[in-house]
Amino acid sequence: MTMHCPATLLLTGTPEGEGGVPVLVERLAGERVLTVVTAPGDARGAAVAAGLDVPLEQEPGLAAGPPSSSVLGEIADLHRGETVLVLSGGTGNAAATITRIELGEAF
Repeated sequence: MTMHCPATLLLTGTPEGEGGVPVLVERLAGERVLTVVTAPGDARGAAVAAGLDVPLEQEPGLAAGPPSSSVLGEIADLHRGETVLVLSGGTGNAAATITRIELGEAF
């Protein structure tokens, strides 16, 4: 039996306004985020990735609003043992609400 490390997904909305990106980056300073995943063309997502100095990945399944469990499962499969920031397609007060999801092999 193969054991897989769970992926930790930090799920939040794309930050709003001029101050949203730096506030989110500051809020995540204590996390070991290795990648930011966002909908294609999300300029604020790119700014968050740049602020965290991590790679940006684009996931078309995030463009339609809150991500489905299958989209989150696909992201988790690609990032076993890592912490990934997932920005959903909707905007919001990203600094206020970050949901931590641990997805292991049972997902």
